[in-house]
Amino acid sequence: MKTGRLGIHGLWVIISNELKALKSNKQIIYSGLFSPILYFLFYSFGIQSTFGNIEFHGTKVSFLAYSMIGIFAMSLFREMYQCVYRMVTDKRWGILSLKLLNGVYPPLYILGISTFPVIGVMLQVVIVYLLFTLCGGVLPVTRFLWILCFLLVCIIFWASLLMCIALLINDYKQRDFVMNTLLLPVLFAAPLFYSLDQAPLFLRVLSRINPLTYQLEAMRSIAFGASGWKDIVLVICLAAVMFAAASICLSNTEFLCDEH
Repeated sequence: MKTGRLGIHGLWVIISNELKALKSNKQIIYSGLFSPILYFLFYSFGIQSTFGNIEFHGTKVSFLAYSMIGIFAMSLFREMYQCVYRMVTDKRWGILSLKLLNGVYPPLYILGISTFPVIGVMLQVVIVYLLFTLCGGVLPVTRFLWILCFLLVCIIFWASLLMCIALLINDYKQRDFVMNTLLLPVLFAAPLFYSLDQAPLFLRVLSRINPLTYQLEAMRSIAFGASGWKDIVLVICLAAVMFAAASICLSNTEFLCDEH
């Protein structure tokens, strides 16, 4: 039985808690910056100088720009690991049930718990974009800002999906199994650095059942001015459906202490 309703203030309560957690774990943000920077400098920049362009929807585009969007998606997905960690910790130690019992609406909890990945993703993406510009890449600021907004939609999708999964996880071993065995293939099956136009059939089939693929396609359509409105609408609709589903699951879950 809920003791009260915090309304929109509940969102600020969750965000404040996540900011405190972020402040006490600043090393996670710092260490997270190295991977996208190294990928861009030693992989994207190196291949660009060797091969030049890559095909996207029948058009040749700069591999440097193409792979930059792939690094954006990789940063997004890796930051969701921290989101799962926070969710499982809240559930396992009864913090999640306390927040809900004290009036935090489930949708606001999902938005608030996304604070950690939002900050991490935005920092990494901005730094990679600045490196891209310094290396001679061209992507209008307006298109980049649209990509940033679109990344927020993607974060909501993955946070909602992982919230549903986290509700089924009872310990840290299960969490590690899910992240390493089930979710890691999702990252590798997406066209981060290769073109779907020229990929083998089995890879195209795997990619087409991968939500991350459609998010990548939509961001690249925004970046290159291609006609990808169908992918954009699909991603937004999936995010809305998953957000609603996660809110319903969260509202109807009976929380028991899993610690023995």
